Amino acid sequence: MKRLHALDTLRGIAALAIVVWHWQHFYAISGVWPPGWDHTAQPFYWALKPLYDAGWAAVDLFFALSGFIFFWLYAPAIRNRAMSFGKFAWLRFSRLYPLHFVTLIGVAILQYYFHKATGHFFIYQINDAQHFASALIMAQQWLPPSTEQYFNGPAWSVSIEVLLYCIFFVLCRVGLRGGWWSLLVSVIAIPLLWWNEFIARGMMGFFLGGSLYAVTEFVVARADAKRIARGLCIAALVAWVLLVIDCYFSPLHNMAYWIAGHISDDAGEWYIGDSDNVFLLLFIYTVSPLTILALALHERVLKGNWQRFSFVGDISYSTYLLHFPMQLSLALIAAHFALTPAFFENGVALFVFYAVLIGLCALSFNAFERPMQAWLRGLSHKRSPAPE
Repeated sequence: MKRLHALDTLRGIAALAIVVWHWQHFYAISGVWPPGWDHTAQPFYWALKPLYDAGWAAVDLFFALSGFIFFWLYAPAIRNRAMSFGKFAWLRFSRLYPLHFVTLIGVAILQYYFHKATGHFFIYQINDAQHFASALIMAQQWLPPSTEQYFNGPAWSVSIEVLLYCIFFVLCRVGLRGGWWSLLVSVIAIPLLWWNEFIARGMMGFFLGGSLYAVTEFVVARADAKRIARGLCIAALVAWVLLVIDCYFSPLHNMAYWIAGHISDDAGEWYIGDSDNVFLLLFIYTVSPLTILALALHERVLKGNWQRFSFVGDISYSTYLLHFPMQLSLALIAAHFALTPAFFENGVALFVFYAVLIGLCALSFNAFERPMQAWLRGLSHKRSPAPE
């Protein structure tokens, strides 16, 4: 088995969720954020509230899924020296770089015209030659370490993925395996959260994903694998129900604040100041692993059929990299026709945006990404052992 359709589906859903989180960008179509903009006026806010308020955490599913897949498909060959760094790097370059390059150039051109029309850049304000050069080599968030986003801002996580690939290769080469050792690397990265959020999130999620792959293999080999798989599916559902309830009514958040406040005033202040990081850590180390384990085991042990849904995983990379250029294009159109943010508070606008985005991403995947990947890999005269 070289593909888990359930995990592909999750990756696709995560990418689509991030589009909802970024819908707020349309409040800045004039080039600046209006004072007092009302995020609750976004389309179907009550139904999509968890995504509008915390959809940014979906990126952390990407990192954990990548770790799972890489420890599964690449780690043994790297550890046994059956795969060189050059071959590994070319496989990843051929998959990621073509679309990254095209969207980077596209956003640079669109930002130029948006700045010419409004006097501002759209959302991401740093768009100079130095930062373009950094983005060109996919190192914008780690060479040097930075949490500033520019050009195609969502590509920050792709940049972090490139850094993770390098760390992963080195650690695998010296013998790192999944399981406890991978989990240890993930936990050691937690303090980095207060230094560089992006690098920390990547490290925590990716190497946690490696340990999740080891857990999956352990469970699959057990005689009671079906019972464990069902239990994890139930646990994952409960975790998501609690997460959604807390997004709407905040019982867990209020309880944590009450407990911290009763410990001391300083503890209460710390919790309020760091509540986003607390949420992030809980998501990375509870909801994310339970979800990935449940889906992997549902397909492998309980024989769930996810293949019919996995197309959203096929287009997930396009979804992630193309949605901001689409928003920027619409912002230019809005500037030309004097449209206001109210235009994008209409549910029809959201539906049409998604329909066009999904169609465009399907075209990108089938007519550009896959052909470019095949052509680039053909240049190396080597067959790839990986599906991506």
